[in-house]
Amino acid sequence: MRICLLADGQSIHTIRWCKHFFDLGHEIHLISFSDVKIDGVNVYFVDSGNINVSGGNWKVIFKYKDVKNIINKISPDVLHALYATSYGLIGALSGFHPYIVTPLGSDILISPKESFIYRLLLKYSFKRSDWITSMAPHMKEAMINLGVPESKIGDIVFGINTAIFNRKNRALSSSDFIITSTRNFEPVYNIPHFLRAIALVRGKIPNLKIVMLGDGSLRSELVALTEELKINDIVLFKGKVPQDQVVEILNHSHVFCTVSLSDGNSLSLLEAMSCGAYPIATDILANHEWIKEGVNGSFVKINDIKGLADRIQNVYLNFDSIINRATLESEKIISEKGTWGINMEKMENKYKEISGHGK
Repeated sequence: MRICLLADGQSIHTIRWCKHFFDLGHEIHLISFSDVKIDGVNVYFVDSGNINVSGGNWKVIFKYKDVKNIINKISPDVLHALYATSYGLIGALSGFHPYIVTPLGSDILISPKESFIYRLLLKYSFKRSDWITSMAPHMKEAMINLGVPESKIGDIVFGINTAIFNRKNRALSSSDFIITSTRNFEPVYNIPHFLRAIALVRGKIPNLKIVMLGDGSLRSELVALTEELKINDIVLFKGKVPQDQVVEILNHSHVFCTVSLSDGNSLSLLEAMSCGAYPIATDILANHEWIKEGVNGSFVKINDIKGLADRIQNVYLNFDSIINRATLESEKIISEKGTWGINMEKMENKYKEISGHGK
């Protein structure tokens, strides 16, 4: 099949998607507002100026004719937008069919609440689509609330590659208690909340070490905050690292912490769970898909800094008695619904069905 994606070429989700379907033998085309190169993929860069990861990229609308011309030249079997507002709207304006839209999180969970205009744009994108994928029940509910027929929505969780993210090489330090965060440094991930909790608990865990993976617009502010809180000596900012290093770090981590304000489906959480790290996460709907309180992880209320500090201390004090049960339960949950290969097979079957290649 000839598959055309409308997506951010710098996103790990996009890169994984392109490489996976290319490796399956499909012809992959990517139209992106990011200028990138991906091996084996035909990439078309549409320059729309600087793209803000926090949203507000309304100017991309003016590029829809350029995108439409590219799509017509490609003449794909299926067009698929990863992200429902910017890329989803452009795809809808192109008028091409069959057309699939995949919301990724804030585009459906936050943007419609902040702006009536965004709600209208989303409704338009969804109306012009032939099929929409949902990564979690709360995302499906949000789409239904926008008037999307449930019959038009399919459940496709991205999932993780358990051949890469696993605990085969798990090795914990006997001297340090290591907590890792792999969320990017953007407002939605609420990293200052995490760091302030660490400042409260560091005196109660003398051997505490914090590993921060990722990058983003708030990096300099977060570094400055660690100095202000006097925890810069135990917090290591490693930036973005290759996937094999992410696995190695998670395999050495006792705890994984994510305190995001909103999520669609956090692959970072699944990766950490699969590597055996005990998850502490904000009490939001997305995380309830993967964590059972007190069984394979713990929840904390949004912005409850003391509550998070207490959770961290409690896990530290009881780690040896809770980690085995937590690890086994996490593996079971991921095998049932969080495996990349199985879920992408469902996506490939839908591509074939909607394009007529499955007949």
